[in-house]
Order: sequence, then structure tokens, then C-alpha cells
Amino acid sequence: MAKTTVPKTPRGRETGHFRLDLKTFVPYRISILATLIRRALSEIYRDDPGLTEPEWKVLTTLAHLGPLPSGDIGLHMTLDRMAISRALARLIDMGLVGRAPYQRDQRMSEVNLTPYGSRMFDRLAREAAEISDSILKTLDQREVAELLRLIDKIEMNFRAHGNPNRPTLIKTASAISKSRGPKPDRRKNEHEQNAASKPGRPRLKSKPGIRRTD
Repeated sequence: MAKTTVPKTPRGRETGHFRLDLKTFVPYRISILATLIRRALSEIYRDDPGLTEPEWKVLTTLAHLGPLPSGDIGLHMTLDRMAISRALARLIDMGLVGRAPYQRDQRMSEVNLTPYGSRMFDRLAREAAEISDSILKTLDQREVAELLRLIDKIEMNFRAHGNPNRPTLIKTASAISKSRGPKPDRRKNEHEQNAASKPGRPRLKSKPGIRRTD
């Protein structure tokens, strides 16, 4: 007699709650992997020369694409302007980045690595390359090439729906927002709940011959 296989019920289905399969939920897996990689890379710049992650990203961008107008750095990375401005200011204070007038637009400045910053990045880049080799050591060249191809394909999906210089799933986010409907007015709801929970002020009965003053 053939054995009957009972399909497994996804966790949470029996309670009526929607749950994700985290082992196959790609955004979750990528976020975990990205965190592990950031931690590994931070070991090379956190203590010497003592950089933060935004400062490391700005330094890396200038090392490969500099000199750049200070206002164009954000076109090559996903940091906001305020974070870039703070990182750039500290890199300049540390002597790793220099600033000069931008000939095409006097309202902006042009930034690039200083000779000291270039030497420092040379050392950090070698250590970063060693970490990359360690991360990918279980993959062969064909698998690495395929991994990079898939990363490019996913990234292009982000850039396809909006400004290609500002990766964001604008179309998807908008569709999700519309499907959920307008957001409830939390303040209004709280006000209505508070009003409903408070007992009304009792009305005083007027005695004959006495005029109420309230």
C-alpha cells in the first residue's frame, strides 16, 4: 500500500497569520549577508585610521572616481546628502581628503584624496581585497561571475523605476501604498477614543427662582 504524504502547513497558517519562509526570503538573506560583510570590512578601517562606514564609503568613492564636485558624490552611492557632508568634513579634517575650487561652478568645491589619503587607501584596499577573497573562496570563477551578473540584474530592477542615480523601488512602493489604502489619522482616532471613554459632564438641574451661571 502506497504511503500517503501529508503536506506540511507553513508556520503560522494554522493561526491565520501570514509568515515568511526566512530561508527563502531573499531580502532577509541578503540583509544578513550584507551585515556580515560590513562587519568584516569595518575591521580594516574602524581602528586605523578610525573611520565610520559613511566615511569609508566616501573615501572609496573618491579613490576610484575622484576628483569629484562635492555635490556629485551622492550620485555614486546610497548615502543621503547630510551623511555625505558630515563624512566629507571629517575626512578633510583628518587630512585624507583635500578641497579645491570647482572651475565649472564657483558655488561648489572639488574634492579628492590627498597624497596621504591615497597612501592610506592603498593599504585599506589591499586588506579589503583579502577579505573579499576570503568571502568568495568557496566559489569558482564561473560562480563569482554569475553572482555578479545576478547582483547587477537585481540592482537594475531598483534603478529602472525612478532616477537611475537614486536606486529605489518607487513603482513597487507606490503600488503597495495604494493597495493598503489611505493611512488612518492616528491623532483623530485617539481623540475620538478619548472622547468616548470620558464620561460627559453631568447637567445641573436649575432650582426654581435660581438662575444658572454655568
